[in-house]
Amino acid sequence: MDIIRNYYEKAGLPAVLVKKKEDAFERHPDIAEEFAHWIRTKEYRTENCVSVEKYTAQKIAKLSELMDGEGAFSLLVQLRENPQKALRRIEEGFVIR
Repeated sequence: MDIIRNYYEKAGLPAVLVKKKEDAFERHPDIAEEFAHWIRTKEYRTENCVSVEKYTAQKIAKLSELMDGEGAFSLLVQLRENPQKALRRIEEGFVIR
């Protein structure tokens, strides 16, 4: 989990937000592991990758440039924890409110 924490800290997120995001990934170690791979390589896995509600991180990233990288993996977590809300975000085109 260090690589994920370091990623957020280097991005300048406040400590409370880093902790919140870190906690979310700890609840989903398979997504966290794949996110860590992306942090190291900047490449999405294409084989044996996590799929939630028929979405992979790579598929999410292709939907919008706003969702490339961290956003794609965070949305995978949201698809697991609150699928209705996450699917609505996808359907609405990731509108920021």
